[in-house]
Amino acid sequence: MTLSNRNGRAFAAAAAVSALLAGCSTPSNDSALPAAGAPVAGSLQMSYWGSSTRVEKTDRINALFERKYPKASVQTQVGDFATYFDKLNVQAASSSMPCVTGLQTRQLNDYTHDGLLQPLDPLVASGAIDVGSIPKNLLDTGRGPDGKLYMVPYGAAWNALMVDQEMARRAGVKPLPMRYSWTDFVSWLKDAKSKLPAGVAPTTSQGGNEPVFSAYVIGSGEKMFDDDGKIAFSKKTLTEYWKLWEHLREAGLTNSAEDAADEPAQPEQFYVTTGKVLSEPTAGNALVAASAAAPDEHLTTVPFPTGSAGLGNAFFNSGWSIPARCGNKATAAAYIDFFTNDDRAAAVYDSDNGAVANRSQLKQQLDRPSSPALQQELQVYDFILGEKVPQPLIPSGYNTTFEQAFTRGYENIEFGRKSISQAVDDFFAEAEINLGTR
Repeated sequence: MTLSNRNGRAFAAAAAVSALLAGCSTPSNDSALPAAGAPVAGSLQMSYWGSSTRVEKTDRINALFERKYPKASVQTQVGDFATYFDKLNVQAASSSMPCVTGLQTRQLNDYTHDGLLQPLDPLVASGAIDVGSIPKNLLDTGRGPDGKLYMVPYGAAWNALMVDQEMARRAGVKPLPMRYSWTDFVSWLKDAKSKLPAGVAPTTSQGGNEPVFSAYVIGSGEKMFDDDGKIAFSKKTLTEYWKLWEHLREAGLTNSAEDAADEPAQPEQFYVTTGKVLSEPTAGNALVAASAAAPDEHLTTVPFPTGSAGLGNAFFNSGWSIPARCGNKATAAAYIDFFTNDDRAAAVYDSDNGAVANRSQLKQQLDRPSSPALQQELQVYDFILGEKVPQPLIPSGYNTTFEQAFTRGYENIEFGRKSISQAVDDFFAEAEINLGTR
């Protein structure tokens, strides 16, 4: 799954979470945790999302796992991102989640209630799962509101500003550095507008892009959510942010609202990939696919602008969880440990779903990248990781409530359906009712 602002297609599928999971009750017959040295054997069901390329890579990793543990076998369930969670919600409601379940921090806390997931801390403490090579600020994104570890991250995703370097060179626009302020960003957009060909916008309209807003909030020193999963930033902050993007749009520094709404979801068809804009916020891990589609444009990415408190780019990580009712936790734990720590597996996966979380494997891929685009992608990730950006605890209902309402709120502004103040009030009212209620 490539994370970006283009997640409207996932909203409908994600909306089923609350309704389905609300009917789940605490499991009464959880299988016991395996004893130290328990045999790794038997059939293991695992589920994840991804393209045919990711399926091929995962199958190769599973073959390596089965070679190491010949008494174990792995069966997979795969879907695209939207349909994957649709099916997983049904499985969660019927206590039939696969023993190794792929999750993401944006959805994790929809499943940490009602005893659905096995806390992994005891398996880490016993040595069954080694997390020693995962940076703490990444590992902690797998924790629930109770502080327990429910997901071991294997791939770190982030959002960044993708820039067409060749277009900038032809127009005489200076490149953005890795660290720059929001004021610098606006000045860069203005300079670009004065130099770009007619019909090419400096960037896309992104007032409804939650990852950009999250960077704005965290970079300003505010929290996104409080300990109860409710909104922690102020109405003033959201008002300022939406006013900023309306100023940029009205000044012609972004593309139109209509064009922004019609942008395709595939990296190969992003507006920055196809030369319709100079830059746009995208998933950081979209660079490889976008670069392959436009090799002559020398696409690159830089972090989002910094605020008064520093960089605000948050990570949205993918990882593995074990359901509480899994009947083969020893093999599930061994699989997660293998996927996380085996260098051969990491080389096969090649940071396919975000930068590899294991630090030693990250160094291997930085030293011997499979492509220049992947090297640049991982360098930006390594820079952001070194900034130690505070990671928000994503509450339950995030996809179904926060992202959907946030995008809709700004669309109401840019299409003239609501004033900024009205849209802000309505957004807060909706989020107050539905966010973090599980």
